[in-house]
Amino acid sequence: MNELIKILSNYSLGDAIFAEENDRQFLAIKKLIENIKSKDYIFPLIIANSLVWYQLSWTWEDYWEEFCNAALKYKFSNKFNFNKLLKFFNIFLPNSKGNKRILNMKIPRLGKTENLFQQIIWKEKFLYENLLELQNILAKNMQQNKDSKTILFAIKMFHYWARIIFKKFIQTPYEIWIPIDSRITKIEEKYNLSKINSQVFWQQIAKEINIPCIHLDAILWTRCNDFLCF
Repeated sequence: MNELIKILSNYSLGDAIFAEENDRQFLAIKKLIENIKSKDYIFPLIIANSLVWYQLSWTWEDYWEEFCNAALKYKFSNKFNFNKLLKFFNIFLPNSKGNKRILNMKIPRLGKTENLFQQIIWKEKFLYENLLELQNILAKNMQQNKDSKTILFAIKMFHYWARIIFKKFIQTPYEIWIPIDSRITKIEEKYNLSKINSQVFWQQIAKEINIPCIHLDAILWTRCNDFLCF
């Protein structure tokens, strides 16, 4: 662990923010925000897509660009309507090249989110300032562990959306864990020689280098070769 902390100490929170804001997913969301006509749908689209964003056929970046481009072409109503949101995904997902696996599970999953949106729409600024509350609401409504990868990714994408919308960066809480994926696992296998709990490992590192896990994730992705080839 100490070796990895030494490497990561060369990076700052500013470096993480720079990496995030040059992330193709961030840029795709920004394009959607700037160009979609039905503004009421942006927030629900980001959250809904985050909840079916797993077992992709493409890279994450390619898929989010595909999703945002499809949303820009779709004719939504002026005011948000949950059924119209579902209709978009019922058309988009079966035709998606990047997200075409287990749609028999993903599409019904979205159908169960109506109560979720009733709780979070029009509370976006409060939730941006209280991300732990958003984490709890997502976990309860989706009946998942609050630290599951899907919930953590949804928080990350919401954070991208919120900082663009509110033109303000709010640091994520240290209590929100890092989404564990294949690349993070490879880094951990090299440096977690004591085999301590994965999330405890990353939480300790995050606090040592003063970069919360959600933001650290961007550095671990974009600078992965620094850690695996060191």
